[in-house]
Amino acid sequence: MNILIVEDEFLIALDLQMQLEQLQHSVLGPVKDFAACREVVTQSRPDLAFMDLRLANGESGEDLAQWLLSEYSIRCIFMSGNLDEQTQTRLRALEPIAMLGKPTFPHLIAAAIEDFARG
Repeated sequence: MNILIVEDEFLIALDLQMQLEQLQHSVLGPVKDFAACREVVTQSRPDLAFMDLRLANGESGEDLAQWLLSEYSIRCIFMSGNLDEQTQTRLRALEPIAMLGKPTFPHLIAAAIEDFARG
């Protein structure tokens, strides 16, 4: 699959990229804000996106996920260090594939992708 990484922390993005490549997926990005995401998405359509909730320049991953879903029908796997019940409730409206806490583990990443692939 072609998977977009939207993450503003370089080391987290790099670790996620290596994990996805070990699972034999193609990685688009990583990107850290809306402008970079828009550029990547218009050039190569990802199958799904790994989305941080707090992005560079104070931008919201939640808003970006809404744009990806409404404009391109691209769903997200959210990754955040703060997935309290209120946040999870709000994110459900965006039809997430999964919501993973940070740091996350390779088996959780693989399971989320497999669930998506099964439909």
